[in-house]
Amino acid sequence: MGGLAVIDTNFFVYALFEDYEKHEEALDILMNLDKWVVPTITLYELIWQLAKMGVPPNNAEDMLRQIIEEPRTEIVDDRLYLLSAFELFGKLGLKHYNDSVVLATAKDIGTLATYDKKLRNRAAKLGIKLLPEELE
Repeated sequence: MGGLAVIDTNFFVYALFEDYEKHEEALDILMNLDKWVVPTITLYELIWQLAKMGVPPNNAEDMLRQIIEEPRTEIVDDRLYLLSAFELFGKLGLKHYNDSVVLATAKDIGTLATYDKKLRNRAAKLGIKLLPEELE
C-alpha cells in the first residue's frame, strides 16, 4: 500500500484494541502505510475516548507513546486548519468542529483513514481517498 494518510481517532481505537471486529484490518492498514499524519486534535480525542472506555492513565500513556514514538507518525500542527474547518462543517454545527479539523487536514494530504461513516461521506464529497476503501 505505502503512502500516507491522516489518521482519525476511531481508527487508532480499532487498531489498539484486539477485541474490536475491525482490529486486524485497521492494524494492517496502519502497518502498510509509510506515514501516519496525525492532527493534534486526534491525540486529544484519543485520550478522551480512552477515558470514556475506563482505560487506566498508565495504559493510556503507553498507547499514546506507541503512536507518538512510532517512526511513521508525523504529528501535524493543526493550527493551520483551525479556521478552514469552519468552512467544512457548514450547517452541521459546532459539534462537528473536531472532525472538520481532521477533514481539513485530510483535504490537504489527500487520504483519510477512518471508520466514521459521517466523516467518510463528507470526505468522499471532497474527493479525499478513504481507507479502508469500503466499509463492510
